[in-house]
Formats: sequence, structure tokens, C-alpha cells
Amino acid sequence: MSVPQTKKQRLEHLIETMDRPLLVLAIVTVVLYLLDLRNMLDWAGPIYLIVTLLIDFVFLFDLVLKLRTFGKEYIRTPWFLIDLLSCLPVLDVLVNGLLPLRAIRFIRGFRILRILRGLRVLRALRRIPAFHQLVKEVHESEANQRYHRSMTFAMVSLTLLVLIIIVGVRRQMELEFRAWIDANLHQAADPEALHALGGSLTRPTTPSVHRKIVVDDHQLDVFFSLERLETRANEFEFFLILGMMITMLYFMYIMTWHQFDLAQTQLRGLLNLALPKQVAEQFVIDPHCYEKKSRMPATIVFMDFVGFTQTCEKLADDPDRLSSHLEQAMDRLVAELIRHDLIIDKFIGDAIMSFRGGPLVKGTPEEHAYRAVRAGLDSLKALESLGDPYFRRVKIGGASSDDCLIGAFGTSGRLSYTILGDAVNIAARLEPASAQCGTRNLFEESTFLLCADRDDLAWRRWGQVRVVGRSCPIAVYEAFDADPAVDLSFIATFHRALEAFEHNDFDRARDLFLLANSQRDGDDPPSQGYIGWCESLLLEGPPVGWEPVFETHK
Repeated sequence: MSVPQTKKQRLEHLIETMDRPLLVLAIVTVVLYLLDLRNMLDWAGPIYLIVTLLIDFVFLFDLVLKLRTFGKEYIRTPWFLIDLLSCLPVLDVLVNGLLPLRAIRFIRGFRILRILRGLRVLRALRRIPAFHQLVKEVHESEANQRYHRSMTFAMVSLTLLVLIIIVGVRRQMELEFRAWIDANLHQAADPEALHALGGSLTRPTTPSVHRKIVVDDHQLDVFFSLERLETRANEFEFFLILGMMITMLYFMYIMTWHQFDLAQTQLRGLLNLALPKQVAEQFVIDPHCYEKKSRMPATIVFMDFVGFTQTCEKLADDPDRLSSHLEQAMDRLVAELIRHDLIIDKFIGDAIMSFRGGPLVKGTPEEHAYRAVRAGLDSLKALESLGDPYFRRVKIGGASSDDCLIGAFGTSGRLSYTILGDAVNIAARLEPASAQCGTRNLFEESTFLLCADRDDLAWRRWGQVRVVGRSCPIAVYEAFDADPAVDLSFIATFHRALEAFEHNDFDRARDLFLLANSQRDGDDPPSQGYIGWCESLLLEGPPVGWEPVFETHK
């Protein structure tokens, strides 16, 4: 007969509520049992018997309740065996509570079942997520079923091993005690000698060894109490059970942390494939962080491979080769972005969007901007060192803002950790603009100002550009490594030429741009672009309303 769904849910809730108190109660019973083995509860008398009986009936009720609620599904799990074995000590309490039966040797053997209370401590394994998941998936895979069978076999083996050891040791103690009595029985010629050997002519209420002796031609029944033997056996059992408990606690401690670390490692590995590294790390610590949104300063960088379309055409018949080369080049870029602690937002075809800022990274707006620029320059060097024949260079566009919205965005069914704001749009537009301007990178003015005091960076003010979708022009800058071994004098000449150009002195500007182009090793594409612009303006004259703003295109 199945339990109605609503009632079953109530019972499941009751079982879940009882789980933690039962675990505490299990620990209490183990402690009481160990104290009893040391004869530290003799003063309690019937009270201890009643308390123990009540505790055992609580666990018996728990077992029956779970059988009623879960049925066969519960029987197939290792927890059923633990709960069943931990309920067996109730037999000891019941039979030993009946005084007429206590003298029966076989009934006295039930007290050994009390060691099974120690198995109740294994309930703590339920608190380990991996074990809980295995129990839930008991029917889903043969591997899990084999695991459950192995765990059940291990528990039964442990129980039998402890029982066999205790019974064997007690048996050996009793045999040695009987042999000692037989060896010294000839000394029991008078009451004093008999008492010294621990014997008595009166049958004790506790188990004893019976012997016959002859005194003055009279045959007498002599009884040697096993109480001292019980005390020694209890001492042995105490240390055996204590050792077993400590071993189980250490086992659970190791399993808990091992499973926790293993689960975190696996989770981080999986999350890193789908989420930025910083997001994955924080998500493992605080899963609710994914729901938080923040308005904070940040710097955004877009990177896109130069000549990707042409490369796709060349390798159209060999997609595996294309994929291999692209993956190697992407790995170099990503490694530099991660090294500078940028959050990799997304991959857009052959482009990468990344940023630094928000609650998941530490630093000032200046540090965010510097790390972003540094990552861009180091990415260019990483690609050059790779020497890939198809992916040698990237276009880079970047922008900074003190008010970006950072967090998880999307739909109720799917979210993505990203950054929103005007600076994102500007950075996205400056990435293609960098190629049109002849530069290796373009950053808007806010990024330049945040990094202006960095000694390892040199900046060229390129001028103003108007990107697609924006009416107002943007002042843009190109970043360089401030390497003493590299002649950067062309930058100062370029700035003088740009100033003349912006003041409509196109003839002087052209001469200075020519000089800047000659000063740079391997020519200077931006200077060459301005030279052509100057010649066009000198030839045709500036149109009405002309301004020194370069119009970019898609």
C-alpha cells in the first residue's frame, strides 16, 4: 500500500527534520555506552536503563517511519543497514531488563550488540554532498549500485569483525580464567584461601564458573564469579570501540573535506569552461554572487584578429587546420588576459571581449585601466613570439568609464556575467577603427588619463575620430611600450604635426608627418594616413564646416 503523495511529503519533511537531532542522539548513545563500559554509570541504575530504552525506541521509530515512507527504495541504500544495525541494541535492553533472564548466559551475550550503537555515527555521512547524491541516484547507474553494495559489504564486515574480536577475546579470557582456577583450585582448602582465589560457596547472581572441591572428605560446590573477567573485558571493549569511533570520525572528516575539495575542483573546472575565471571562483564560494549587479568603474578591451576573413578563405578546404591555428593564437591572447587579471566576458567569432572592474577584482580605476592596456600590449608581443603564419596581429580597442553596470544579465532561464555601459560600445567601435587609423590599438581619452603616469607606457595622441553610431567625436590615443632601446622620437614629431593639422596649417603638418614617418623604423601608418589627408586638403581645400575628425566606417 503506497503512501498518498501529500502525506508522503509531510513524512519526508518530518524525517528530514529529525535527521540532525538523531545524529546528536547517536553520539550521545555512544558516549553513554563508553561511560557504561568504564562503570561510570553504576550510580544511575534503572534510570540509565530507561533512558537507553527510550533512545533505542526513538531510532526504532525512525527506521519504521523510513520504511513506511520510502519502502524498497530506502532498503536498497546503505543507510537502511546502518539504521537497522543501530536498532539491534534494543534487544539487549529488553532482555536484560527482565531479571529472571539475566542469569542466562546466552541472554547475557546480547549486551555485545550495544557496540552497534557506534554505527549510528555513520549517519554523519549523509551530510557529505557526494554521499547524498549517490543515495539519490541509487537506481541511475550500475556504478552507483556497485558502490552501494561495496559500502554495505564494508559495514557488515566491520560489524562482524568487531563482534568476532570481542567474542573471541572474551572467550579467550574466560578460558584463561578457567585454566587459572583449575591450576590453583588445590589451594582452596579453607574459606580464607578460597576467598583469596575469588571463590565462594554461595552461587552468585552474576555468571560464574562452577567447580567441585573435597574438604575433609566432603565434596563442596565452589563458584568463581566472572565479574572481574567482565571488568577486564569491558576495558578491552572500551578501547576497541573508542578506536573504532575515532577511526570512523577521521574517515568522515577526510571524506568530507576530500569530497568538498574534489567537488570544488571539478565544479571550478566546469565553470571555467563557461564562465570567466573570477566569476567561477567566486561562484563556488558564494553562489548568490551571480545574482548581484554593481555600478563600478571599469576598463573594457576588444581584440579581433587582423585578416581573419582572408585566412578563412585560404583554409576553406581544411577547417581542422584553421581551428588548430586559431586555437593556438586564442590561447596566447587568453593567457595574457588572465595573467593581467582581466575578466574574459565572451568570444565573438575571432574576437575577444574582456574587462577589468567590478566586485570580483580588486584595484582602483587607474589599476583597471593600466592592466587592460598592459594586457593589450603583451598580447601583441605574445602573438609575435608565436610566429603563426595566419594569425600574427590583432586589432585592439579600449575604453574606460567610472559608471559601468556589471553583473549577470539575460533571461530568467539563462544568464551571462557581463558589463554594460557606453564605454562598452565605444571600445567595440574603436577596435575596427584601430585598423582604419593605422594603429595597433586605440584607447579613448579616459583610459589615457588613468595611465598617464605609468613609466612603462608611452602614448601617442592620434587625434579625433567619429565612430559609427555616435555623433560626437572621440579623442583617441595609441599605447606603446616605453622601451629605452626603441626610438620613440617620432611620437613627439607626430604631435607637432597633429597640432599644425588641427590649426589648418596643412603644409607644415604634411612636412612634419613626413618627418615622423621617416623617424619610425619601418614607416608609420598613421603618419602616412595623415599625409594623404593633408595633400587632399591642400589640393581641394577644406570644405565648409570642416573639422579635424576622422570618420570611421564598419
